Amino acid sequence: MAVSQTLQLRDSMSTALQRIASRMDAVNQRFERMQGLAEQSVPTDIYDRLQTELGAVRTQLQGVSDEFTQLADRMQNAQPPADNLLGSLKRIGAAVIGSQMVKGIVSMSDELTQTTARLNLMNDGLQTTAELQEMIYQSAVRSRGVYTDTAAAVSKMGLLAGDAFNSSEETVAFVEQLNKQFKIAGTSQEGQAAAMLQLTQAMGAGVLRGEELNSVFEQAPTIIQSIADYLDVTVGEVRGLASEGKITADIVKNAVINAADETNARFESIPMTWADVWTQATTLATVALQPLLDGINWLANNLEVIAPLILGIGSAVGILALLANWANICAGATRLWVAAQVLLNTAWATSPIGVVIALILVLVGVIFAVVGAMNKARNTTVRALGVITGAFAVAGAFIYNTFYLPVWNLFADLCNFIGNVFNDPIAAIEILFLQLNQRVVGVVRSMVRAIESLINQIPGVEINITSGLDQFYDSYSQRIQQIKDESGWKEFVQRKEAIDYDVAYNTGYNWGANLQDSIAEKLNTSGIGVNPTEGLLADIADNTGKIADDMEMPSEDLKLLRDIAERQEINRYTTAEIRVEMVNNNTISSEMDIDGVVNLLEAKVSEQMAIAAEGVHI
Repeated sequence: MAVSQTLQLRDSMSTALQRIASRMDAVNQRFERMQGLAEQSVPTDIYDRLQTELGAVRTQLQGVSDEFTQLADRMQNAQPPADNLLGSLKRIGAAVIGSQMVKGIVSMSDELTQTTARLNLMNDGLQTTAELQEMIYQSAVRSRGVYTDTAAAVSKMGLLAGDAFNSSEETVAFVEQLNKQFKIAGTSQEGQAAAMLQLTQAMGAGVLRGEELNSVFEQAPTIIQSIADYLDVTVGEVRGLASEGKITADIVKNAVINAADETNARFESIPMTWADVWTQATTLATVALQPLLDGINWLANNLEVIAPLILGIGSAVGILALLANWANICAGATRLWVAAQVLLNTAWATSPIGVVIALILVLVGVIFAVVGAMNKARNTTVRALGVITGAFAVAGAFIYNTFYLPVWNLFADLCNFIGNVFNDPIAAIEILFLQLNQRVVGVVRSMVRAIESLINQIPGVEINITSGLDQFYDSYSQRIQQIKDESGWKEFVQRKEAIDYDVAYNTGYNWGANLQDSIAEKLNTSGIGVNPTEGLLADIADNTGKIADDMEMPSEDLKLLRDIAERQEINRYTTAEIRVEMVNNNTISSEMDIDGVVNLLEAKVSEQMAIAAEGVHI
C-alpha cells in the first residue's frame, strides 16, 4: 500500500492573464501610434479601463500566488515532522503487534504443555505420547476441528472417564465422532464446550441423565438420536430411560461409535467453509510450531540456566548502548543541569528563604521514605520525625560544643581569675595556665579520638590510643581542684560542660517520636514512617490472650461434655427414631392400589433410615 504525500499547486491563471494584459498593452500602443500618424484623437478609454482592471486583477492574482507559495513552503517544512510522526506510529504499531504475537505464542505454549502432560497421564501405553498426538492431529483434520480443543477434550475424557473406553485410540475415535456430530448439528463453539463438559462428566459418572442429558439435548440433538437408534427407541423415550439410570456410559460410547458410518457420510455432505479452512490452517500451524513452543516451555522450566545468560547479554547490550549514546546522554544531562541551575537561580533571586524551605521539605521526604523502607525491611518501629529532630539536636550540640562552650568557659576562667587574683595571685595564675594547657590537651584528645574511631572501623582492628590522654587530661582537673581547695578559690562564673552527642540525639529523638505519635493519633496516620504491623500485632496479642482466658475450662466440664457427646452418638445408631410423614388423598379400590401404597411406604422408611444414621441399626 503506497501513501502519496506530495502536494502540487499549479497556477495556470496568472500566466494567461499576464498574456492578455500584454496583448492589451500592445493594442493600446498601436492605437497611440495610429493617433500620432492620423493627427486625430482616437478613443482609447475603454481599453484604458480594461487595462486598469486587468492590472488590478493581476495584482490580486499575484497576491494569491504568493499566499499559495507560502502555504507550499509551510507544508514542505511540515513534511519532516509528519514523516517522523508516521515513523513513530509505525514503530508503536509494530511493538504492539509484536507484543500481542509474543503473548499469544507464550499462551499457546502453556496450553499445549498442559495438554501434553494430561495426554501423557491418560495414555494407555500402547503408543507413545507423540504417536497419540499424531492420532489427535489427524482426527482434528478429519473433523475440521481445532487441534488444541480436540487434544484438550481427549485428555479430559481419558482422565475423567478412562474406564469407559478400552484404549486411548477408542477415546480419540469417540471424540472425533462427537466433533462431527457437533458440526452436523451446527453447534457453536460455546455450545460444544458446554456439551463436551457435560458428556465428560456423564461418562465419568457412568450414567447420562439430569443436567448432562439436558445439555446434550440442547446442544447436540444428533447424539441423542444416535442413542435412540442404538436402543431402537424414540427420542422421547430416551428421557424416561435416562431418568431410570439406563443410559450408561457404555451405551453412549457404543451408540456414537456404531453410528460412525452414518455420521461420516452426513459430515462429508456438508461443504467446507472459509472458517473450516482457517481452522485447518490454524491446526497445521500449531503442529508446525510445536518445536518452537516446546523450546519456549523449556526456557520456562530452565530459568536458572537461562536467566544468568540473558542478564549478562542484556547488561552487555545496555553498556554498548550507553557508550554509543554517551555523547547524547552527556548533552542531555548538561541541558538538564543548565535548566535546573537557571530555575534555581531564578528561585533564589526571588526568595532565598523559599528555596531553603523547599530543600528542607525534600530532605524530610527522603528521610521519611528511607525510615519507612528500613522499618519494613527490619520489622522495626523507628519514628522518622524522631530521627529528624534527633539529627537537629546533634547539630545543635555540635554548634554548642564547638563554638559557644569554649568561648563561655574562657570567659568564666577570666572572670574567676580576676576575682581571685587579688586574694591569691600565685594560685590564680597557676590555675589560669593549667586551664589553658588542659584546653590544648582536650583539643588534641578530640582529634586523636576521631582518628581512633576511624581506624577501629576496619574489620579485625581495634586500638586504644586515647586512654593515656584521658588520664593526662584528668590529672589537670585534679591538680586544678587541689589548688582551688588550698587557696580558698571562689567561683564567680560557673563553667559549662559539653553536651554528649548520644544524650542529645536520644533527647531529640524522643521529643520528635512523641510529636509524631501525637500527630498520627489526631490525624489517624500512624502508618507514616512506622511499621504498619505494630498495632495489628499488639491487637492480635491482646485478642489471643482474651481467647486463651475464655477457653479455660475445668477438666470436669470437659469430661461431662465428652460423655454427653458419646451418649448422643450411641443413641443415633441404637435408638434412631424413624418418622415418615405421608399425605395420601387417593382412593384405594383394589389390591393393586394397596400394593402401591405399601411400596411407597417402604421406600420412604428406607430413605429415612438412611438419613437418620450411616451404619447398622440394632
